[in-house]
Amino acid sequence: MKQSVFLSIYEKLESLVQRLPEGLRGPILREITPIKTLFLLQRPPRIVLLGDRAASRTALVNALFGEAIARPEEDALQSAAWQEFARAGRGNLRVLDARRPSALAGLSRALAAEAPDIYLFLHDGASGASGLAEDLDHAASVIEFADHNHAPRATIVGVPLNEETAPAFEALQGRRELAERTSSVVALSHATLLSQSIAVELPPESQLEMARLSGNKELQRQIAQIVIKSVTAMCAAVAAQPIPLADFPILTSLQAAMVASIMHVSGREMNTKRAAEFLAAVGANIGTGLVLREGARAAAKLIPIWGSAISGGVAGAGTYAIGRAAVAFFIDGVSITDAQGIFRRKRNDKALLK
Repeated sequence: MKQSVFLSIYEKLESLVQRLPEGLRGPILREITPIKTLFLLQRPPRIVLLGDRAASRTALVNALFGEAIARPEEDALQSAAWQEFARAGRGNLRVLDARRPSALAGLSRALAAEAPDIYLFLHDGASGASGLAEDLDHAASVIEFADHNHAPRATIVGVPLNEETAPAFEALQGRRELAERTSSVVALSHATLLSQSIAVELPPESQLEMARLSGNKELQRQIAQIVIKSVTAMCAAVAAQPIPLADFPILTSLQAAMVASIMHVSGREMNTKRAAEFLAAVGANIGTGLVLREGARAAAKLIPIWGSAISGGVAGAGTYAIGRAAVAFFIDGVSITDAQGIFRRKRNDKALLK
């Protein structure tokens, strides 16, 4: 459903862009494409669990989601197949519990069917030296099989189930084939840091889902900033063209799509009607846009050499301000009154820089 909503929005934008001068279409479409790809290819992260079988899978899943998604009684079950965990309206997570006693022969079908995005090596220190050695051997064989079947080389994050990260790190570093794949070691109690450490190792198409399902605001801000940067560049480029008013539907459509995309990043349902309501609420309505837009063009007549830069700067400043206000409201949870203040301040700050 969400893919069809995104596709509809961006197809309309691409149709509007076709009305622009030929020399401007290519640069604008190049900015649209990465955003469109990010949302249309969005899929659940695929996490493979390695390490200590006594470590709680339920505790890990619930820590990543920030709420009770998995049940404790499920820890005793191991199907050797991908299992999907979901948070209603926020996203899904696919997990393959590849720890012992599951044998590689039983895991091979699941590992061959879908490439792991990341490996989490769980460790609670209860298995003893001999058990840890067997866990490391098993992990190495699982990873070797996956590498043979898939080109991407997923990294490893060590996840101790207590604050003592050193033993897990030392165990992984003791095996060269595992050490070179280990990106970090983060205790389960640091759930926010753990979700960030996982996300940076994921492919782009699953980072967005991780940001949504975990509710990690820092991850959400990072992805939202990518959208803001591209849409601001597009609006500034469109506004710099000497086609008064004809480009205004494109600007407002781009800004509304940006707000709707930030809503989705925050974990909400993408809704263009609510995005339009937000634009009006913070004061970024059509009237304001026209005053800014055509006021800049009128001023540009006095200094024609810099006319396009002024018009583009004003449109870029307004778009950037809208994006920052949307992040503050939908991701950071500020009031609409505070969002209005952010919109006004950021619009003026950016305009002064132009």
